[in-house]
Amino acid sequence: MNRLVLLAAVLASLAACTDPSAVSPRRPSAQVVSAPNPADAIDLGTLGGNSTTPRALNNGGQVVGTSVAADGQAHPFVWERGTMRQLPLLPGMRPGFPFPEIGGDAQAISNTGLVAGLSYNRYDARMVLWDSTGVHDLAAPTAYGLPISRFARVIRMTDEGNILATVVLHSGPPPTSYPVLWQGGIPQRLPALYAWDQRYTAAAMNSRGQVIGAAASAYGYEGDRYRHPVLWTDGAIQDLGVLRAAGDTPYCYDPIYHPDGFCSDGTATDISERGDVVGYVSDTTHLARPFLWRDGQLGDLGVLPGMNAFAIASNERGQVAGYGGGRLASFEGGEGFVWQDGQAQLLGSLGGGGTVVVAMNQRGEIVGSSLTAAGERHAFVWSDGVMTDLGLGPQGGAASIAIAVNARGDVLGASGTPLYPRSPDLSATSPSRGILWPRH
Repeated sequence: MNRLVLLAAVLASLAACTDPSAVSPRRPSAQVVSAPNPADAIDLGTLGGNSTTPRALNNGGQVVGTSVAADGQAHPFVWERGTMRQLPLLPGMRPGFPFPEIGGDAQAISNTGLVAGLSYNRYDARMVLWDSTGVHDLAAPTAYGLPISRFARVIRMTDEGNILATVVLHSGPPPTSYPVLWQGGIPQRLPALYAWDQRYTAAAMNSRGQVIGAAASAYGYEGDRYRHPVLWTDGAIQDLGVLRAAGDTPYCYDPIYHPDGFCSDGTATDISERGDVVGYVSDTTHLARPFLWRDGQLGDLGVLPGMNAFAIASNERGQVAGYGGGRLASFEGGEGFVWQDGQAQLLGSLGGGGTVVVAMNQRGEIVGSSLTAAGERHAFVWSDGVMTDLGLGPQGGAASIAIAVNARGDVLGASGTPLYPRSPDLSATSPSRGILWPRH
C-alpha cells in the first residue's frame, strides 16, 4: 500500500477544507503553450569542469549549488550577475580524521546572501555556513558518533540566520535521518513521534519557525514504515492526522495476521505563514491524496478523484499547487493543478502529458516539467492559464527540469540526461547544466 506513496515522495488565506464533492475541477479554458526564446535562458557555467547542479535561488537572483571544478571534484558555488564564484571549504583536518576537505555543496541561500550547505572529505561531511567572513562549521548534532553523510540537506536559510536541515548519517542501510533547527546559532534536534523512529525528515519552515515534515507512526508488513505528516512548533511535534475518520487501526496491513488492518502513509510538503499545511497522505483505497490541514482539521482537496495526487506548494493567496496521475508510475506526472477556494484548475501539458509541479511563488506562478508531443521532458512556467515551454537551455540536452521560482518570477532549473525515459529527474551520474530563466 504505502510503497507507491514512498516512491512518489522520493521522486521532494487558504480556503477551508472541503468535501471532495464540493470541488469542481475544470480544465483550462484558454491554455496557450508558448515557444521559448533561447536568448532568455542563462547558462550558469561551471567551476572548470563539465557539470553544474543548482540547488536554490533567492529573490535577488543569486543561485547556489555545486559544480565540478578542474580538479574533478564538486565544489560549492554562488552565482550572481553572470559570475560563478567558488566558496571555500573548511580548512585543515580534524583530530582523528586525517583527510583534507575535497568538496562541498551549497544548498540554501537567504535573501541577504547567507549560504548554508556541506563541506566534506573522503570520509564524512560537515554542515556549514558561509557569510561575509568566511566558512563556519555549524556543529550539527550527530548520534552514536556516526559521521554525517553527503546526503544531508539544508532545507531553508532565513534572512535572520535560522537554518533548517535534515541530517543524514552514515548508518544502515537505511541511514539514520532527523531534522535539526538552528536558531540564534544554537542547533536543536527536533523530536520524532516515537523514540524508536530513526528515519524522519523535515520538508519546509515558515518565518515563524514552524517546521513540517514526516515521521513514522507504525511499522507494517515486511518492515514497511508508515509515516504521518507532522508539525513542529517551538520544538514540540504534532501529528496532523490522516484522512480516515477513525484514524489508523491498531495494526497495519499484514496479509496473514491483520488483513483488515490499515495505516496511512504520507508527508507534509509546505506551510504558510498562517500555519496552514499542505501535503499528501494515503486514503482507505490506498491512493495518495492531497490534503490541506487548517485549524486542526485535515481534509482531502478533492482534486483528481480516483488518482494518486500530491499537494506540493502553497502561497499566502490561498492557492495550492500539485500534480497527480494513475495508480502506477504516478511520480512520472500526469495532470498538474492549482486549487483555490474549493475550485481546481488543471494546468495542461506541453503536448505529451506527464506534468510534474515542483514550486509556486506568491504571485501564483507555478514551475515544473512536462512532456512535449515528441516525448521530451521540458521545464515550464505556468501563469494565468498559460504554460510556457522553457526549452532545453543554451547548452541543450535530452531534458530540462525546473527547480525553483523566486518572488519576481525568475526560474531556476537544469538540463541533462533523464534518469530514465519520461523521468522528471535528471541522472546524477551524467553531466548537467544549471539554467536561469529570468523574468522579463
